[in-house]
Amino acid sequence: MPAKLQGRDEIIIDARVERLWTLISDSKEMENWGPPVRGVTLLDCQRGQEKIGSCRRVGYDLGGKRKGYYSERRTEQVPGKRIAFEIYEDSGPILKFLSRPGAALDIESAGPGKTRVIFSFYHDPRGLGRLLNRLVILPDMRKNRLAALQSLKRYAESGRT
Repeated sequence: MPAKLQGRDEIIIDARVERLWTLISDSKEMENWGPPVRGVTLLDCQRGQEKIGSCRRVGYDLGGKRKGYYSERRTEQVPGKRIAFEIYEDSGPILKFLSRPGAALDIESAGPGKTRVIFSFYHDPRGLGRLLNRLVILPDMRKNRLAALQSLKRYAESGRT
């Protein structure tokens, strides 16, 4: 059974679905558009083929306040439509307060040359996380989702490859 949906945001991007699929399905692309991402290492992919069960380690830098990494496993993949991950290891506090944290990116056409991107975050709070969820975790996760969507929009619309 999946973790509980804790937040969802969306954005319309002036780029085709195929462009967005490339940006969200290729983990190395996160280095180009993920705001705090400072490197992505594919942990178990053969010949660069990512699929359900593939793992990656994402290094991050939150503006000098905190640096670290999290490792996640791809749990869903519907080509051209959806990609989802679950975090299974982190250097920070995520797993201390949350059980089964993860995220999904859904994409769909929003008209000619436009794509709707929906970013969802899932987790089950545990321990002190039950108290912190509404006060700290949910607002932080929303701020991070919105920043990621804006960054993805800027990058996708820039036409850089």
